[in-house]
Amino acid sequence: MSIRVTYVTSSEFKREEIEVLAASDWWRLPNGERVGERFSFEVRQVSIKEHLEIDIATLVLAEVTNAYSQLKVPCIVEHAGLIFDKYYDRGYPGGLTKPMWDTLGDDFVTETNSGGSTAHARACVAYCDGMEVHSFTGETRGKIVSTPSGARSFYWDTVFAPDGAPRADMTYAEIVEDPSFGLNSKLQLSQSQKALTAFLEFRSNHPPKLWSE
Repeated sequence: MSIRVTYVTSSEFKREEIEVLAASDWWRLPNGERVGERFSFEVRQVSIKEHLEIDIATLVLAEVTNAYSQLKVPCIVEHAGLIFDKYYDRGYPGGLTKPMWDTLGDDFVTETNSGGSTAHARACVAYCDGMEVHSFTGETRGKIVSTPSGARSFYWDTVFAPDGAPRADMTYAEIVEDPSFGLNSKLQLSQSQKALTAFLEFRSNHPPKLWSE
């Protein structure tokens, strides 16, 4: 019997990514077990008050507590942001990436003077089972490109070029759009996949204290 994971998000991009991940053959737990054979995912849309925090873990812990208070079942929430290497020790812009991007859009790079700078994409997954709250982090190193590239409008996918991309300076958006690579190629590099994998490894060995499988 698979373990059900309730994934709370209002983003259709995140819904698509978790569905592709769950169906993929390559997404596996550290013990080699395919994630899709061990876990099933239910995506739930819940209105969550967004918090302004530079620290992404602090932000997402508050959000998952809010989500659990509404659903009353164990659930996860994920949030991601960019960390400029120049400000890595301060985690900036971190949790502020989304409101900054919402406001600036393609002007984000010029307004933050970040074009050509190295950066980390950081994702945090927070889990709440009613008694305990935990967070799990994944990071992907890369750079901010000087000019947004790609049409996939999933926030800053058009400006972040991950290390290990199929071609140099290829953004997440370009990877997804290229028929030779696609969404699976992005997800293998993705900070979100790394954070989710860390959570699933934990969940494999820690059943909820208030719930039975």
